[in-house]
Amino acid sequence: MLLVVDCCIRGGVSATRKYYETYLKTAAEHDVSVIKLAELDIEPLNAETLRKRDELCEKKEFDHETFRMARQFRDADEILIAAPFWDLSFPSLLKVYLEQVSVCGLTFRYEDDGSCVGCCRAKRLLYFSTCGGYFGERHLGFEYVKAFAAMLGIKECVPYIIEGMDIDPAWRQDILDRTVRRLRHGC
Repeated sequence: MLLVVDCCIRGGVSATRKYYETYLKTAAEHDVSVIKLAELDIEPLNAETLRKRDELCEKKEFDHETFRMARQFRDADEILIAAPFWDLSFPSLLKVYLEQVSVCGLTFRYEDDGSCVGCCRAKRLLYFSTCGGYFGERHLGFEYVKAFAAMLGIKECVPYIIEGMDIDPAWRQDILDRTVRRLRHGC
């Protein structure tokens, strides 16, 4: 199963959404499950929710509803995260989601020597993003997701990033169209 984590908070007008949906039409080979974060009622952990979660982890009650998204993330064969470039990173809603799926004993664990071992099935995570300007290696959102994926045992993290979409608004659609054509033709 390919798990798509859609953090395109502008909905249907999002260039990032159009970009990854085109990819899905051309490359998805298996079942696809899409989570649209903007439609979920998820909030950052706080002292109370963290206490409850820690209690469940201590008892190894990972079948609890609290861990539904973490189990789905852990069990996915491949993961696609779609998030626009936002303040050098991505929208905060994605961080909230990643916080929810990062569960010790479920998506990662510690060895006796203190080293972290990922427990996720996916071997690859695809990161789709669109940027208004040119940020290159300063795309901290991709770097964060890449490190997060490695922590959870996902060995390959592939960026699909379009830059320069807002330099001249007249170019925006053309840039997206050209990139989508390359996707369709495998270039």
